[in-house]
Amino acid sequence: MPQNARRSDSITEQQRLAAIERLAVTYTPAEECFDRITRLAARVFETPIATLSVVGDQRVWFKSRVGTVISELPRIDTFSNWVMDHDGALVIPDALADPRFACCEMVINAPYARFYAGIAIRSPNGAKIGSLSVMDTGPRHHVTIDVGYLRDLAAITEDEFHRRHLTASQKSMITELGEAQRRAMMDDLTGVWNRSGLNSILEREFTQSAASGLPISVAMLDIDHFKKINDLYGHDAGDLALAEVARRLRAAARPVDSVTRYGGEEFAVVLPDCDEHSAQAVGDRLRACISATPVTVGNSTYVDITASVGVATAKKNTVISLLLTRADGALYDAKRHGRDCVIAAPATVGSA
Repeated sequence: MPQNARRSDSITEQQRLAAIERLAVTYTPAEECFDRITRLAARVFETPIATLSVVGDQRVWFKSRVGTVISELPRIDTFSNWVMDHDGALVIPDALADPRFACCEMVINAPYARFYAGIAIRSPNGAKIGSLSVMDTGPRHHVTIDVGYLRDLAAITEDEFHRRHLTASQKSMITELGEAQRRAMMDDLTGVWNRSGLNSILEREFTQSAASGLPISVAMLDIDHFKKINDLYGHDAGDLALAEVARRLRAAARPVDSVTRYGGEEFAVVLPDCDEHSAQAVGDRLRACISATPVTVGNSTYVDITASVGVATAKKNTVISLLLTRADGALYDAKRHGRDCVIAAPATVGSA
């Protein structure tokens, strides 16, 4: 790290932004390898909030987040902006009492951060591209922070950036599409591709499937009785539940799968190289991961959540719209069969 720090002294802002562009991490889906790190950071420092941010020219984008659903902020309003000009770990016992940070967006609005600790994340050429941060909603004047743990987690994060595992379709989407196009395909709340992103992924995966001869399936999931969460606990709680369900889907899905938000409380997971039997097994794993433990939607508020799942496998000459229609039909069959279960679309012949 000291060597990288010396190398970064001569790196210009243009070179720093170019390093971010080469990594192609902004406005891309959340990834479990990074979510593990922010979850671990929150546990190690016993904080309700942890984030992994990428600091762009004007905006800070959160690649991973725990305890907040904020996806991006103006750069000037963030702690991460200060980390870019700070050597080593930045520790702020009480942001509200510090005039440099008292007006930061995350201090004056949710999640109302008071304590902050963060350290820069660097690219291979030593450029600071973002920060790994932990935050608490109360000040910590008399708590000693072991910044060595923060440095270790930052080093692990940098390693993950350098060895990300993406499918050919995911790589082509990220590298061929510009940041503005990727941004339009992202769901800010859940950190996964939105419906436009789903369509682009399916087009690419169908091309790969046709070339390889390998099967492709889709799992459609709908959170059971989601309206009750909004009615009982409010829409903020509903948002937290959606974000947590998306995280659990990413954790349960295979590395080659693509998790997307189809709309509302409905998700679609693209399953390349996956036949009918395997799709049913993956669908059941996704369902079980969602219902495994209650979801936290507020202080001491826990909600049991289940999901109904429909899966469908593409046949010869199947078109994308028909595959989605079949998976959606299987999903509603799962709803009619009592919910919290997986139903596979019946095998068909021809184009359907």
